[in-house]
Amino acid sequence: MTDIRTALPERDQYELLTAHGFDTTFFGLWIERDDLDELAGLMRLDPQSRRDVRLIQEAATMTDWSVSIDEKDSLWIGPHSPGWSVVIGVSGPETGGWWLSSGDRAMFMVDWDREIDGLSDLAYYRDGNLVAEIPAFPSGEFMPGPEFEPYAHGLPRGGDLNAGEEKLAHAFLTVVGRMTGRFLDEDWFHTLGRAYGVPSRSA
Repeated sequence: MTDIRTALPERDQYELLTAHGFDTTFFGLWIERDDLDELAGLMRLDPQSRRDVRLIQEAATMTDWSVSIDEKDSLWIGPHSPGWSVVIGVSGPETGGWWLSSGDRAMFMVDWDREIDGLSDLAYYRDGNLVAEIPAFPSGEFMPGPEFEPYAHGLPRGGDLNAGEEKLAHAFLTVVGRMTGRFLDEDWFHTLGRAYGVPSRSA
């Protein structure tokens, strides 16, 4: 049986997300919690705005730039793997959601905005604290550091002047998949979860 810590996904993880519209902006949290009600409560998501929907359907709305921001400014939460949930959107909480890792839970954050500051560092939180980051060098050098090194086997370390961020985003998502026990694939996009309206920034 293949060890997930060294396995490679069948699809390029970044290309899969861009194929579903997340080429310009993406925000993802992988959280070591499996109670979606608890997670929604911690994020102060309005239960009256909840819609049960598959990620592939909500992603199409989130990434459709002909849809008004009020209609598509949502967060989708759903199961990822045993013990893990995901939060997906085109933007996230202003503070990044670090508190979701309270209670000695792990959390990973991957996000990008290609029109503003590109790919952000891969952040690893536990118990409300930032444990480690992998820097998002625009040139694509992959420098995992000691916390991530056991999960970085087989991923190219060198830069790429033409597609550095794309290559690095795939590496970040592969590391997250290895650490959470599941890579992104088409079945993942067909997962049934919940979409919520994003809370007011002043809330």
